[in-house]
Amino acid sequence: PIPAYLIAIVCGALASRRVGPRTQVWSEEEMVEECAWEFADTEKFVAAGEALCGPYRWGVYDLLVLPPSFPYGGMENPCLTFVTPTLLAKDRSQVHVVAHEVSHSWSGNLVTNETWEHFWLNEGLTVFTELKILRDVYGAEEAALQLSNRLKSLAESVNHFGKDHNYTRLIPDLSGGGDPDD
Repeated sequence: PIPAYLIAIVCGALASRRVGPRTQVWSEEEMVEECAWEFADTEKFVAAGEALCGPYRWGVYDLLVLPPSFPYGGMENPCLTFVTPTLLAKDRSQVHVVAHEVSHSWSGNLVTNETWEHFWLNEGLTVFTELKILRDVYGAEEAALQLSNRLKSLAESVNHFGKDHNYTRLIPDLSGGGDPDD
């Protein structure tokens, strides 16, 4: 079974390029080569995830580069992850987002939180796995850099909202309809 929030349907004038035995990158024809180059290590991320978490159960792992209006870095739909074109840095410096989305193939897609109040379980295990994948594919220094960036962002958020704010709690109160992504 797939959680309802992970169901996705795509239509459009798209082209694809294979970047691994079970991985393709999809986008508009005009940018498909650029996307394929940027995300060439996707299969390495999936293989590293398997070494850490067990077999990849979804068959294919494709990426779809959406238009710039897509509001997130990525969305881990099984078999087809959505990513923003802002990841196309022409130097692969933003592909850690793909490692994060690949990690959701185990934490979030196979096993997920019962309620949104426990969304931290989904994202926490995913970040942990992402950093292990980055370590295994790019080395300990890259993983440490990404961890440092995450910790800096966390400190900035706590400083901005305050340590007692609902958004900085491990388990936020979402009874008023709050969004755990906020």
